[in-house]
Amino acid sequence: MFNEIELLRWQKATLPEELEHDLQTSEDLQDQFYRYLEFGTGGMRGKMGAGPNRINIYTIRRAASGLAEYLHEIGRYQNGVAISFDSRIHSRDFAIETARVLAAKDIPVFLSEELRPTPELSFMVREFKAAAGVMITASHNPSIYNGFKVYDEAGCQITPEAADQILAFMAEKEDIFAIPVTDSELIQTIGSEIDDLYLKKAEVVTKRPNLIADKGSELKIVYTPLHGSGRKLVTTSLQNAGFKNVHLVPEQSEPDGEFKTVQSPNPEEVESFKLAFQYGKKKHADILMATDPDADRLGVAVLNEEMDYQILTGNQLGALLFYYLLSEKDEVTSNDYLVTTVVTNDLGRKIAERYGASHTETLTGFKFIGEKIAEFEKEGKQFLFGYEESYGYLVAPFVRDKDAIQAALLTAEMALYFKEKGKSLLAVLDELYEKFGYHAEALLNLAFEGEDGSEAMNELLIKLRKTDVFPHVAQKIDFKNGHLDLPKTNMLLFCFDEGDRVFIRPSGTEPKCKIYIQVVRASAEKAQKAVEELKEMILQHV
Repeated sequence: MFNEIELLRWQKATLPEELEHDLQTSEDLQDQFYRYLEFGTGGMRGKMGAGPNRINIYTIRRAASGLAEYLHEIGRYQNGVAISFDSRIHSRDFAIETARVLAAKDIPVFLSEELRPTPELSFMVREFKAAAGVMITASHNPSIYNGFKVYDEAGCQITPEAADQILAFMAEKEDIFAIPVTDSELIQTIGSEIDDLYLKKAEVVTKRPNLIADKGSELKIVYTPLHGSGRKLVTTSLQNAGFKNVHLVPEQSEPDGEFKTVQSPNPEEVESFKLAFQYGKKKHADILMATDPDADRLGVAVLNEEMDYQILTGNQLGALLFYYLLSEKDEVTSNDYLVTTVVTNDLGRKIAERYGASHTETLTGFKFIGEKIAEFEKEGKQFLFGYEESYGYLVAPFVRDKDAIQAALLTAEMALYFKEKGKSLLAVLDELYEKFGYHAEALLNLAFEGEDGSEAMNELLIKLRKTDVFPHVAQKIDFKNGHLDLPKTNMLLFCFDEGDRVFIRPSGTEPKCKIYIQVVRASAEKAQKAVEELKEMILQHV
């Protein structure tokens, strides 16, 4: 519902010129003022602009104030908060405003002096033994977005319970223009020393350092940070390990919050690899890598038989990395664990079973994988690897979120290892498919913008719950009612007669409904045909 009182408050306030201009010229005030931005376990994310339903210095201050009150409530405020930011427009400004709000509440701050990746922020929290962390980022979203992402003392994204408490404190702030800020000695600037500490820790990711030292220069790598924060740590970690033949896509190597060379800086999308494809051909690269602006997601492309570059899906790269990790271990036991999310396909699980490792699933979101790692530490279990289909991977748990720097390093080593054996990564993937079935997949994103869109998405999910929309469904599972030992969540699973699976859930960070299609067949052609048939059927009914 449109909030006229809030609009009047904004119209009376003295605003920065950019926000004042947006308020005066906007044709979308209904959307900007019908609610406050949602705040959940992923923090807060949205378009930048004026109003409570936008990311701006005032909604950032409101979120920071809620976090400050929460830390006082739980008695951890004296441990401080680590803050970092990516290359997005105003990310540095929002990080500084967050620090000023926390300092005004007598909370020490470890503020990054320059842009740094999200996984490094998770590392900062753990290294400084901070009570919490804040990352200013909107991950892989288009340039008009930004966000406020909160981490707990373990460097893991906050739990639903913590998010609810922070949101309750945020709701008490009736006037977001009256939130106190201060510049204080409590704000400590963190420089390149944290990079050195991270890079030292990252050395544990490599499993065959002698191979890299001897042959690393023979692997030709083209890398693009997509104008984001990954350049320094990705290139340095690769070069430190012994990969000296690393080439940056020049047009995308510098930070740029407008992401001028791509529509969306998302390594999941083919369009983001366009320049890397061209540069890879020029450099005769064996492998292409791309990270999103906050360098938590890694996309990889490799040469196929036609000598064209083919992008690996998150499911494919995750399974390959896990297979590689298992193949280099002297002994694998049931105490060694793979952790994946429920919407990740079953190939990793099948590999784990074949080698004698254990596998556990979590809900969608890497925060749940981070929570599992903490459980394993208490129970004496060994975390081997974690991944999700959306290009997120974690090798070494000195970070508690997906980490593209670690993933890039292990991917390069894996590619080199198999190259020395005369195999491409696609050939290795085919070997896995021969053993475990040809897995194919698709992801459909249905956009639901604004207040009307939110209502339409809810109506769709209600319809899917109440009626038998799809034919040939053997089982329908509603995760809102609970499934296995997983927490309840707003997601549906349709299991079809041939074992095909379709998950449907609202995105946790964007106004869209995500539909995950997974099939397994005896051949690649049959698997892809089944995916296309399922896509067509689903789009007809939703």
